[in-house]
Amino acid sequence: MFRFGKKNNEPEMVEELPPRRRKDQDERFRVGRAMAGDASQTRELKQERLRAARVRKRKNIATVIGAVILLAVVVIVAVNFITSVISEREKLLEPVPIPEPTVAIVDENVGSNISDRVKEFVVRLENDIKLEGYEIDRIVLPYQKARQIDVYIKERKEYYKLSIDRSSAVQAEDLGRMLRYIDDRSIKCEYVDLRVEGKAYYK
Repeated sequence: MFRFGKKNNEPEMVEELPPRRRKDQDERFRVGRAMAGDASQTRELKQERLRAARVRKRKNIATVIGAVILLAVVVIVAVNFITSVISEREKLLEPVPIPEPTVAIVDENVGSNISDRVKEFVVRLENDIKLEGYEIDRIVLPYQKARQIDVYIKERKEYYKLSIDRSSAVQAEDLGRMLRYIDDRSIKCEYVDLRVEGKAYYK
């Protein structure tokens, strides 16, 4: 609002200011604005906390699931390993079948059974004598001589006394030497005794 008055013959402009607020109204206005701003910040903080809590929860769930999967894999691997070890051990503990000799075994002890030890020795002896270039015709177990066997070679008349307590490979080598020795010297004999190590007797 302008009021005109004369001063020095010129109009004077006076502006009236709006009425002043009371102090308590101004303070309430400020408090209201502050409360509205605090409420919005509080809501944002709550939302951020909720989002962070959801992220942590997802991470925890993923960690637990990963740990469970890893534990399951470890258990499966351990079970498979233990099972394979047990099966291998059972195979080792299983009785090995005794190989049967391919040559004829004549037992002069009536009613007695040929022991597994004798069978194993004869099987090894067959292979060892083949390495010397000869082949067994038959094996005779002499009467009441449990540790001795008489070996007959194919196309030979004499036989060779061997001991099942000595190595079959060593005796087969000795037998081959004696065969060549006899043939070289045209010796005629009934048997050759190879039971003593480093010696050979023939008759």
